[in-house]
Amino acid sequence: MSFLAPGYLTASCIAAAGAVLLHFIVTRRPRSIRFPTARFVPDVPVVARSRSLHLSDLLLLALRVITILLVGAALARPVFPPQRERVVRVIAADVSNSVASVAEVRDSVRALFRSGDALVVFDTSARSAGGPDSVLARPRVTGPGSLSAALVVALRAGSGVRDGADSVELVIVSPATTAERDRATSTIRALWPGRGRVVPVAAANAQSLQSSYDPVFLGSGRPRFAVARNRIDTVGAVEARGNVVVAQFERRWRYTTDSLARSRVIARWDDGQPAAIESDNGTSCARSIAIPVDSAGDATLRPSFVLFRAILAAPCGTAASPPDAGIARMLAGRASLARADLFPSPQDIDSPLARWLAVIAVVLAVSELVVRRARDAGRQS
Repeated sequence: MSFLAPGYLTASCIAAAGAVLLHFIVTRRPRSIRFPTARFVPDVPVVARSRSLHLSDLLLLALRVITILLVGAALARPVFPPQRERVVRVIAADVSNSVASVAEVRDSVRALFRSGDALVVFDTSARSAGGPDSVLARPRVTGPGSLSAALVVALRAGSGVRDGADSVELVIVSPATTAERDRATSTIRALWPGRGRVVPVAAANAQSLQSSYDPVFLGSGRPRFAVARNRIDTVGAVEARGNVVVAQFERRWRYTTDSLARSRVIARWDDGQPAAIESDNGTSCARSIAIPVDSAGDATLRPSFVLFRAILAAPCGTAASPPDAGIARMLAGRASLARADLFPSPQDIDSPLARWLAVIAVVLAVSELVVRRARDAGRQS
């Protein structure tokens, strides 16, 4: 057993020792002796007290000490660490349109995955998954995968498995194409405190990423998949694939969490919220653009807006990019395996035993009140 916050346990031990010391200090009235000359003493109340070392009310003392220790142990959050393995893997599985076959990715994950490992599934975003079969659970979205998103979630997964391993290995099942890397990938990879391994799978070709385009024009009523905002506001810029248009846009629509889960964001407002999305059902592509444009102004004539509109009017999907050996080497690294203690300890570890200790402490505290009242009633009688 180990404690997530051992300082509370130390404090409770000190408090329990203080409670024991206080029980040694007992104040009691000394035995009175009547002297013949007492009649000359003024008739006023006189109280005298003496100190003595004497343990009394041992049951109350035991209840108080045990209650204090239980409260400290509950606050210290005891946990039973899992059985440690020598090496635990964090597997990042690419299920984006950069791979030719998600089934091949699943088969590779099945061959690697063991009990105690952590699995991260990523496309344009990343999330933790339960097992190899979950690789096929989510519909594929249009666009290449994001290695940066996969590495961020893999770092969090490393913290989750650190207590059950001596070392943690990063395994990325992906074609590692050029399109999946961005400016932050190398920086995020450097945060992983050890080497990794890239398990290559076949990359998709250009034809597998193309799909028909279902156009949605700028400012043509309510965009599909969008709902009205509770409060209409204005924003000063919008960005798509690195192209930025600066203007005053009135935002009337927003995309729900469900619509974003099935789609890929292709344009964002300057505060990061989605401005346009697209989704691919395997045979056709539907694009939704929530960017109103005032046709009376000159914004549509600017070169930045002309390029921006061309980006949004392009067919859905992205041309395939070939695997890049340099990216695979960067992801693998050259260091030794990451030591488990180099990952930060997660702050959301559940401690079921702490709840039971707290309940027992409350029961003992109530019992202490009952015992004390019974003692006082016995003394009065």
